[in-house]
Formats: sequence, C-alpha cells, structure tokens
Amino acid sequence: MAEPSSPAAATPAPTDAEREDALDRMLTRLALAEDARLAPLLARVLPYAITSFASPAASVRKLVMEILSHINKRVKHRPEIPLPMLDLWKIYTESASSSIVRNFCIVYIEMAFERLPSEEKGNIAPDLLINISNVPAQHQGIILRLVSKAIGECNARKVDDTIASKYRSISGSDDGLVFADFGFHTILYQTPSQGIGCPAGLSLAQADRVTGKLPLKGDALTSRKLGILNVLEAMQLASEIVYPIYLAGASDSQESVTKRGDELLKRKASTANLEDLKLIKKLFTLFNGTASAENIAAELKVAPAPSSLRVRLMSVFCRSIAAANAFPYTLQCIFGCIYGSGTTSRLKQLGMEFTVWVFKHAVMDQLKSRFHR
Repeated sequence: MAEPSSPAAATPAPTDAEREDALDRMLTRLALAEDARLAPLLARVLPYAITSFASPAASVRKLVMEILSHINKRVKHRPEIPLPMLDLWKIYTESASSSIVRNFCIVYIEMAFERLPSEEKGNIAPDLLINISNVPAQHQGIILRLVSKAIGECNARKVDDTIASKYRSISGSDDGLVFADFGFHTILYQTPSQGIGCPAGLSLAQADRVTGKLPLKGDALTSRKLGILNVLEAMQLASEIVYPIYLAGASDSQESVTKRGDELLKRKASTANLEDLKLIKKLFTLFNGTASAENIAAELKVAPAPSSLRVRLMSVFCRSIAAANAFPYTLQCIFGCIYGSGTTSRLKQLGMEFTVWVFKHAVMDQLKSRFHR
C-alpha cells in the first residue's frame, strides 16, 4: 500500500471512491486481526486513515471514524501494543497536512509516544521541539508535556552528549525560548495543598499547561524538574534567560531540586546582567504577580511567587540599579513586602532595605514624579 504522504509525482492521489474502498478493506482486516498481529497492521492503517481526513467526502470521513473507534477500543487498555509514532509525526509536520489531519494526528502522537520505551522517548523528545514555536498553542502544550515527561524519565541524573547536542541545536531560536518558558513554569509548579487552586508564581492557565489538568506530584514532579534543569544547562542558554529558572529551582520545596538549582545559579548564571531591564521586569512580575491587574482574564492572572523565592528576589533587587528605577514595579514590590497579605517579618525587613536602596540609586526625576504630585 502506498504511503499517504508519498509525493504526488510518484503516484496519482487516490480518488474518494478508491480511498473509500481501501478504508473499507482495512476496517475488515482490523476486525479479523488478533491482538498479537495488530501492531504491524496499525502501522499501515493508522497513518492512512488519519491522512484520509483530508478528503471532503462524508462517506470517507465516516469510514475513518469507524476505523479510529475500532482502534481506540482495541488498544486503549493494551499499552503494550505500539503505534507508529514516527509515521504520525511525519504526517503532523508536513506542510501539506490540513488542520483536521493535524488535530487527529496529535491525539495519536500522544498515545503513541506514551507507549515507547523510555530510551526511545529520550532520543525522540528533542526532535519534537523543532518548530514548536509555530504550532497551535493547544498542540504546543501537548508536545511540551510529552517532552518534559521524557526528560523526567531519562534525564533526571544526566544528559548524554548526543542528546545534549540535539537540545542545544534549538538554543538560539524561538523554539528554544518556548521550551525554556515551559521549563520555567514547570520548575515553579508546586502541587496545590488541597489539589485545587493556583500555585504561587503561576496563573491557572500556566499551571494547566504544565500538568494537562492531571495530577503532577511526588517523585514524578521532582524528576521532571531535575531533568529540565539538566537539559537547560546542556542547552547553554544566555545567563539572562536561565537566571529566573535557576533562581526558582534554588527556592523549590524539594531538597534535590533546591541543591541542583543553587548549583546552576552559582556556576552557570552568575554572569547574568542585573542591569538588564527585560530581566528585571520579569523578576518583578514574578515577585508581584498580576493578580491585581484589571485588564487580564482571571485564568491568566499570575499569583505572586512563594515567600522563599521572594526573599531571594529581594536580594537581587538590592543589587540592581535598574531595579531601583523600574517604576511602577519598584513601588509595587516595596508595598507588597511591607503591607502585602502574604508578607513575613523577613520580607518586611528586606522591603525596608530595598526602600533605602531605591532612595540611594533611583534617578531623582523618577522620585520627584512619584512622590511630589
């Protein structure tokens, strides 16, 4: 059977009638196949069926749905039956694939990836990040979760040189930034105490993107965080990009993550430019959150960082002249330290120290505009 993704120049595209006939025969073969012989049949049937969604013919799409329904029933509770991951990924990434084909493809890519051996997941994971910045947001979340799960399984202790070079190949691109941002949110994520609510430092939307709305806790979460820290180190990103991530890691509730984050912060991010206004604004947003903003949807409002991280952030602000001049963030930070609902005696003390720093280093015109109205 010809591959559905073969170049059109090789063979003419099948007509709807021909495709319908082929799908009908496939459905019969699936129904007659024993479970032990299902895998090689699925390797041919599943890619062909999904690409058939490109046909506008209702009869073709009806047959495809019957085939997919049959496959779902047969493999749902049989994780040992593999699905053709690489063929599905090839279809998904082809520019000619329509949105409906991609939408169904991503469902079975997720299912196929989960069935791979851990080592194979680890080898494939970096390839899934290529062009991640250009896929729809919902698909992005699915792919990023697959990658981070593989990283947790395979890279919590180390990243092999071959795999490291794959991740490093996207370091200077938007794809690398998308992954780093997702890694940042994963490091910040803490399991809510009652299983509901928004973790400190994140919005509900960000937390759902990290977890897929499924529980993420215990050793699985710790391994994922350690693996992400190791992969980010291997990617050799700019210090200003990884600084907030390592800072969050060094403030984690798990000792192993705290130790690794602190090590990377000192060894790999100590050269970060604390006068970089973009970095400082990102750190202030982490400290203050955006919960008080009125023009942001509720699920997008970011909660302030946890107290342990806020204490570390204050020590950063008290070493940055840019932080002393980053109004209105500067004032919001001071107010949060001294009067905020979640403040502590340590944060109040640091808030006063930062106030002194601001009066010492803020540009006089900035101060006048804020306090002489």
